[in-house]
Amino acid sequence: MVGVGVDRVVSPVCVGRGEALEMLAGALRTAVGHGPAVVLVAGEAGIGKSRLLAEFARTLDGSVPVIEGACTEFASAGGDGFAYAPFVAVLRRLIRGGAVTSGGRAFRELARWFPELGEPSAADTGKHRLYEDVLALIEESAATRPLVVVVEDVHWADAASRELLAFLARNLTRPGILLIATYRPDATRLGRLGPLLAELVRGPRTTTLRLPRLGREDVGRQLAAILGTAPDDRGIEHVFRRSEGNPLFVEALAHADERTPDSLRELLLQGPRALPAPARRLLGLASAAGGRIAHRLFEELAEESGDRLDALVRLLVDHGLLVPDGDGYTFRHALIRHAVYEDLLPGERARLHARYAAALSDGDAYAELAAHAAEAGDHASALAAAYRAAGQARRSYAHADQVHLLEQVLDLWDRAPGVGPELGVDLAGVRTEAAEACMFSGDYARGVEHASAGLDVVDERRFPERVALLLEHRGRLLHRLNIIGTPDFERALRLLPDDPDHTQRGRLLGILAMGLLPGSDRARQAFAAALCSGRRTGDATVTVRGLLGRGALHRDLDALTEASALAAHLESQDLLLTVPMYEATLHMRGGEHRRAIDTALAGAERARRFGFGLSRGADLTCYAVRALILTGAWDRAAALLDETLTASLPPVQEQVLRSLCGQLALLRGDVRAAQSALAETADSPHDAHMFHQYQWQPLLALAQGDAERADRLLGRALADPGLAGLHGIDSRPVLVAGALVQRARGASHGAAVAARRAELRDLDAVFGLGEDGTYERALRTYLYALLDDTGWEGAIGAWRELGQPYELAHSLLYGGQAALTAGPRQRPCPARRGRKPGRLPRRGAPVPADRPVRRARHGRGRPPTHPARTRCARPDRRGPEQPPHRRTPAHLPQYGGRPRLPHPDQTRRHDPYGSRGHRPPERARPVGPTGTPVGQRTRPVGPSARCRLAGRGWRALPIGPPSRGAPR
Repeated sequence: MVGVGVDRVVSPVCVGRGEALEMLAGALRTAVGHGPAVVLVAGEAGIGKSRLLAEFARTLDGSVPVIEGACTEFASAGGDGFAYAPFVAVLRRLIRGGAVTSGGRAFRELARWFPELGEPSAADTGKHRLYEDVLALIEESAATRPLVVVVEDVHWADAASRELLAFLARNLTRPGILLIATYRPDATRLGRLGPLLAELVRGPRTTTLRLPRLGREDVGRQLAAILGTAPDDRGIEHVFRRSEGNPLFVEALAHADERTPDSLRELLLQGPRALPAPARRLLGLASAAGGRIAHRLFEELAEESGDRLDALVRLLVDHGLLVPDGDGYTFRHALIRHAVYEDLLPGERARLHARYAAALSDGDAYAELAAHAAEAGDHASALAAAYRAAGQARRSYAHADQVHLLEQVLDLWDRAPGVGPELGVDLAGVRTEAAEACMFSGDYARGVEHASAGLDVVDERRFPERVALLLEHRGRLLHRLNIIGTPDFERALRLLPDDPDHTQRGRLLGILAMGLLPGSDRARQAFAAALCSGRRTGDATVTVRGLLGRGALHRDLDALTEASALAAHLESQDLLLTVPMYEATLHMRGGEHRRAIDTALAGAERARRFGFGLSRGADLTCYAVRALILTGAWDRAAALLDETLTASLPPVQEQVLRSLCGQLALLRGDVRAAQSALAETADSPHDAHMFHQYQWQPLLALAQGDAERADRLLGRALADPGLAGLHGIDSRPVLVAGALVQRARGASHGAAVAARRAELRDLDAVFGLGEDGTYERALRTYLYALLDDTGWEGAIGAWRELGQPYELAHSLLYGGQAALTAGPRQRPCPARRGRKPGRLPRRGAPVPADRPVRRARHGRGRPPTHPARTRCARPDRRGPEQPPHRRTPAHLPQYGGRPRLPHPDQTRRHDPYGSRGHRPPERARPVGPTGTPVGQRTRPVGPSARCRLAGRGWRALPIGPPSRGAPR
């Protein structure tokens, strides 16, 4: 190319990254001034991610420690690194740097990795305790000065490392901590990396930094820094064209002649092939390690030793092939390691891996030993090491890694006969462990496959309890896939002795009860038996499940409190997060909607903290949204739905949340959005949430003006026997929707409407579980008011007491209509009893629902005869959370049938479009949930053209004007 002034391999200058360095510095300032920050550095292989971070560390000049840990790839490990590998490296450096002081916090879980921290915890305290220890150690390290933690090559991270990284990003609170993660935006990796990135980018102080390729000018500057002299334009153009601006390729091409290799592999091998034979052998040995290699292991495996080994290592470092990394070495770039490893002959690779396996056989690095033994062809050693490594992964709560290692055992099982008995395990035992690990890792479908395969190899007559355990695992996995797993539970119970002291039987009873409809006799019996078994055997898990059933069936909040305390002692986050779901339901049944909101949101926040945000967290969000809708906090409910649906949720949780979006849209009069959202979830499985489809599908049909289709949908809903097994807050709203449908159908279907109303009354007698709560009693009062068109005072009082403005508006409207139809009262309204005649109540006090009628009957405030003005509904910017006296008339719900002022001379309704009552199609209004045009409003009856139907500022009902012939 050009004359060489200085023989360098790596540019001493970081070229073209000034803006990126400034962004990193800004992120550190944000971390110090506002709280922990996260930076995601994305770039292709060779683009300079590691070099950028090294330059950033150099600019800090030691004032801020930069602690690094890298994920490593090992081909035989399925492309994933080893469990927690980057964080073990980070924590090791922090501990050696003095982060742990005597007399400080005892890191009992970390002692499993670092014996110098003392005795590890003897009990299985749970994954979140390990994560809390990691979090506490990092925050303690940043107590006196800022700290930068770097996790490189996250695209190779194992599932446990990805989960821990997300946990730290969510829960770090101490200012001054900057968390940096680098990754390759490779489409083949984003399948498993995508959920992590999606969660990280939503953080309030997260910055994504994408490194572009270098331009022609920057390539020239990089070449000049490497060569020590400015290259000519022809040389710059040649390197720029061949490298396409990738800094690693620029370095490889800097010393190449005009006849450069066509393939990247050959280009990267030019330097290693020019080395002396001893150095090439040592470099090949390093490439077989799969990542970082400790100097101690280098000394043990290398043919050279002492000064000669140091000289060879120095040669490799000077040529830019290896770089020092703590007490060991790693390749300057993974692409170089790949090229060197692939250049080895198959026999050379096998011998090198065999040497690694022999060196590791006396230690406890079982995962690495299994990988090397498998590559060396030693199947027996690989199987034994993989099974022991799976046990280590389970104890470290790395369940995805446990599944991979157990599957490696299964792959080797037939090639290494006799090893299983030596380990004390058979094929069915491995399948059982794999199914359980899949349940904890979230890979439910794969777990079903393992459980089914295990059932195929176990004799039910000889080993009934082992078969029952596999059936239990498969049933739970099917349940989490939203598939009925009850038959497996029932079959497992038949295999076990009918003994209340049998722990496995008690556990199965509790699981079975939680999977059944809560009102079924089988569920009641199973909950009671589980609680009895748990009390007798002292099994806290079984006791918790029994207490949940007792709390749900008997509205026993003390039972749920006890269940929560026991679950916290068990360190079972999944079970602990189930308790607030039951508590929220109990609060809603009792009409304490705001307590339900607080309970559900606190549980959802805890779920997100411990990595259950997409499962239990989404479930709890559903409970919060339902309570928010009932209290009229629609804007807050919509914001919560939008925030939750941005995540990659499991199908079941996503369907429930989208169903709630449709319900909220229908309440707001957006029929098109409601139809779209509810159509997406129309065929969803009917769990306790999806039964709400039965309520809203008929109301949607009413909003679309099709009362008969609404009644057909209602009939299909009422035919489902599962409704009778739900709580009243889940089943009785379906009956209320049915009553609204019959009200809209009117007298034109007299016999059919009467029959349907009788059916609704009969079903109400069997719906609901146990004693009704305040909300359930209000629903019943409202239902009978709709069916009989009487008792509206009770419904109004119930909804006002519960603080449910939408249902209150319903009752006020229908109560006013009923009062208009009923005629003058023979005695004072209950709301006026005890008052002096002629005195108005104080402002804001309840006003009798029939006052507009009585005032009109006595000739006061007669309505004008001119046509009423109409207007379309306008969205209220204040939202439904505002107090009632702040709402505009447009917020009142529109319901079927405009009542007319009862007057002897009134013969027809006023028609603003002519005496024929024809409205042009282009002027037709959208209709509300019960078939009345949205925004329909006429001049009200009463003095000053506005009456107070009920206190606290509710606007007048839409009373229809008299006909043209009515007296003035």
